[in-house]
Amino acid sequence: MCAFFIAFVLLPHIVNDASNTFNPVLFGIILFIGGMRFTARIFHEIHQPAPGMHYLHIPASRLEKYLFNGLLTLILYPAICILLYYGGVYFGNLLEPIIPSFFNYQIIDISTLIPGIYVKKIASQYVIMHSIFFLGSLSFKKHPTTKTFLSIITFAIGAGIIQAILTRMLWANVDGHSMDLLNNKVRQLIISWPRIEPYLNSVLSGVIVLFFWAVSYLKLKEKQV
Repeated sequence: MCAFFIAFVLLPHIVNDASNTFNPVLFGIILFIGGMRFTARIFHEIHQPAPGMHYLHIPASRLEKYLFNGLLTLILYPAICILLYYGGVYFGNLLEPIIPSFFNYQIIDISTLIPGIYVKKIASQYVIMHSIFFLGSLSFKKHPTTKTFLSIITFAIGAGIIQAILTRMLWANVDGHSMDLLNNKVRQLIISWPRIEPYLNSVLSGVIVLFFWAVSYLKLKEKQV
């Protein structure tokens, strides 16, 4: 938290020339790096025999422990990051008179820090990544952050290979008439895509999040049984 606060005090003011894009990106980077690290280790004590036995015997239901750790990483941590972000930038404004001029240190308008459209986008992405790393906290005994990140990369590469193979198989069996039909379908999809994309993304994101949360809860239940 102290490192985050210092970063928010100094960096937005020093790189103020790019503040419209730099400040939200800086907040997003710190939110994701810290949040995914924190989330991936939230159930770490379960994987160690002595602390695990102590944790599993705490008089609370599986659902209570699951919800508490979920809310801690999904709501409390981002809220603290937002407070540190605005507090750090505000404190940085107060330091402006004592900063040497060669730093090009400038005052930042607090009201322009995070655009509303950016908040909605980063919130949805954070929820999806949180659900994946939440499952990683229960799946990997050692180095859960690194292993979860590598699992995401491996899955993406595997999905890309399968997609490439299926695409090649499809195009190998397409004749001239079928090609015309396919082109018409593609054009229709491109025309209608801007209207259906927001709904499709919302549904797909919701399904992904619910799936990983459900699997995480089942893995926690399995460990307690």
